[in-house]
Amino acid sequence: MAVVPMTKIHVIGHRNQVDPVLGLLQELHVVHLVDVTHDPDVHLPPLTVDEPRLAELQELRFLRARIDSLLALVADPPEPLTVAGRVDLHSLRRELETDGPEIERLVQELDALSAEQETLPLHINSLARLLPLLPEVAATSGYETAALLIDSRFPAVLGELNAELAELIGANFEIISDRVDPDTLGAVLVFPRGRSEEVLGLLGRERLSRVRLPPRFDGMAFHEAIAAMERRLSELPAEVETTRTAIDAHVRTHQNWATASRQLTDRLSQLDAVRLLGATPRSFVICGWVPAPRLDEVNAALAERTGGSVLLIEGAPAESDTPPVLLDNPAPARPFEFFMRLLSVPAYGGLDPTLLMMVFMPLFIGMMLGDIGYGSVLLALAVVVGRRYATRPGVVRDLSRMLLLASGWSIVWGVIYGELLGDLGNRLVGLEPIWINREEALRPLLVFSLGVGAAHVVLGLLLGIWVAARAANRGQLAERSALLVAMVGMFLIVGAAADRLPAGFVTPGVAAVIVGLAVMMATGGAMGLLMGPLGLLGAVGNVLSYLRIAAIGLASVFLARVANELGATGPLWLGIVVAALFHTLNLALGTFSPTIQALRLHYVEFFSKFYEEGGEEYRPFGGTDHTDSLAAADFG
Repeated sequence: MAVVPMTKIHVIGHRNQVDPVLGLLQELHVVHLVDVTHDPDVHLPPLTVDEPRLAELQELRFLRARIDSLLALVADPPEPLTVAGRVDLHSLRRELETDGPEIERLVQELDALSAEQETLPLHINSLARLLPLLPEVAATSGYETAALLIDSRFPAVLGELNAELAELIGANFEIISDRVDPDTLGAVLVFPRGRSEEVLGLLGRERLSRVRLPPRFDGMAFHEAIAAMERRLSELPAEVETTRTAIDAHVRTHQNWATASRQLTDRLSQLDAVRLLGATPRSFVICGWVPAPRLDEVNAALAERTGGSVLLIEGAPAESDTPPVLLDNPAPARPFEFFMRLLSVPAYGGLDPTLLMMVFMPLFIGMMLGDIGYGSVLLALAVVVGRRYATRPGVVRDLSRMLLLASGWSIVWGVIYGELLGDLGNRLVGLEPIWINREEALRPLLVFSLGVGAAHVVLGLLLGIWVAARAANRGQLAERSALLVAMVGMFLIVGAAADRLPAGFVTPGVAAVIVGLAVMMATGGAMGLLMGPLGLLGAVGNVLSYLRIAAIGLASVFLARVANELGATGPLWLGIVVAALFHTLNLALGTFSPTIQALRLHYVEFFSKFYEEGGEEYRPFGGTDHTDSLAAADFG
């Protein structure tokens, strides 16, 4: 439960070595760079980015954006290769100018084909609904038709249209309408071809929705257009696949583009990092932090690459310095670092509670779910998902590993509670609880939950006392020690009142509460008279919050019983289906809700006693957003 110690460094060299040194640090992937203006030990202006570098920066950004946009066009882009030397920008620009337009043309063609696939079924559906309304007169050469779809809530629109057309072109037209579905009226307007401009102008002014055919089908009769669209729709999948194959072939002939994109990204990182450096007319200074176990490695690499012409100086951290935080946890605990990052990484020098979360969070989830059947299903799901994402760091992999532990505890507590899909184990094989029957022994279950809460909160206070003592913070040390004394006094009083302890424990309990409160009020300053009692009440409330372990568990138990009762009624097949649906719902709720509540118990009730957040996460130059790829053993 420690944070990796960091060493402050300054790297000093001649200005003509800026690029090689930054390139080396990028390869090492271990130095957390600091803006020189934020380092109280360095009183130098930042190194200015000259015109050639600015021009290079702009060009590289453009080239990378162009390459990445082209690589994004294929579902499975090529992987970058590890090659020596820098990318040939001249050749890269020539390739992009030669092949880029053709790839973009193919993409536009693919977009047009995809749009056809989406819109043609809509046109076919609309025309098919209107086809029965078409009159015979529409087939004569002297007449033209216009198809309309009107919201069935506004049928008066047709009457108004009829009146306006009569005034505009006389009686030489016809409107045939009918309901084509519950929400839509279809109408076909037949009018002389010579009056087309006037009629269509009227429809435009009235903002009536005409059914328009795609350009390639314009002028066809409706039944001909439907047949042509259906033929076109059957041809489209082959054309889409051909175009996609052509795009993929073009991109894959340029395997070097993926490699170039990575190299361009590395070079852009170097150019951006130049802004963080300090400078004199002839020298530069790099400020940063290195994990202490890796300091010798960085020093040796610099000496070898530069022949000793670049110096690495170990600095003494100033009081205002904020070293970055790198968590050092064994492999089983690393998935729980994800839950720490949801809150915030601990302050440098503080306590990393990741291992404690690994111990208690799955345990609490198991206490709440507590079922052999649900735990077994959850275990199988966690194993399947964990194997699928074993090589892909991320949230899904971390959650699967956490649920792997939680499912194991759920099975253990299911044995203790005697539960297998609720009371189904008891019904089928006579499964009995080893200790607590959650359906019947409500009082012992509540007392047990309170006991778990008291132990967890006291552990948090003990850790808080240790953190305060290590930091030589007398105020926090006195406050947390006093709260612990007062809490112990409360436990003695409650134990005696419940006949769990001899009555003689009441007097020392009251004394402990009074002494603890007095110290808390004394250390609270002007607000101590108010904040002291509130702090004690808050701690008691924290313990009571652990009753949710019992409450959520009971809800799961009774929902499982309901599933079994419903499954026992009616035909066997129907009962199995209904029971399976209810058990699936219960498993989903019994996994999600305990996870959220276990997180809350840690974040609010537990961490508040010792956790100091607000650290800056360690981000090594040349790395990704965090250091998942760095094993804790590398720093231990």
